[in-house]
Amino acid sequence: MMKSEPHLGQIVDRLLKQGATRHLTTRSLPAGHLIYGSDEDLDGGSGLLFVRSGRVRCFVSFEGKEMTLFMLEAGDAISLNTGSMLEIKKDAEIVLLAMPAFRQLALLDPELALAAVPLLDRVLQKSIRIIEDMAFHGVKHRLIRALCDTADRDGRRGEHGIVIDTMPNAEDFAMQIGATRQSVSTILAELVRCGIVHRFGAGSMVISDLGRLKQELVSVR
Repeated sequence: MMKSEPHLGQIVDRLLKQGATRHLTTRSLPAGHLIYGSDEDLDGGSGLLFVRSGRVRCFVSFEGKEMTLFMLEAGDAISLNTGSMLEIKKDAEIVLLAMPAFRQLALLDPELALAAVPLLDRVLQKSIRIIEDMAFHGVKHRLIRALCDTADRDGRRGEHGIVIDTMPNAEDFAMQIGATRQSVSTILAELVRCGIVHRFGAGSMVISDLGRLKQELVSVR
């Protein structure tokens, strides 16, 4: 029988129970809190950030403008360095581990490295997809993909389609896909007129036909 891959969350819990708190820093942070890698006391200048719960946005900023690189959900991890910028989007508990401490713990518990590598690779794949989307696809395609991803991650099946109870606003989507807020609002209005999506109360949306929306990815470039 094939052995399943180790889960980083379980390994972190095990290390904490074993008294590795001097190596691991655990924080509970509210939504809106900002994390700057340059402010962190990272021995060696880099480390590992693991999300135990909540949601974290990794972004870049230039001349007052921001662009979301990717979202980290519970169970995700990222390599943290002095240039990293993150925002807590949903109340979160995170664990920080400086790279020298990571190497030391990995020697004692090799499963730590085995569990971390696939998570870091997942983040790399997200980054590659963002680059591909920016290089080869227009704003409408990128927005539809973001809507589909949001529906798959946060949607629930309702009477009239997939309900997204807490929908990112136009500004959030604009930062996520690298577009202006006006462009996002215009495309969302177009999707509403076509009957693919419906606004449902404050901050909520219903995607009446998720399959049709995903088909748009094929036809819209």
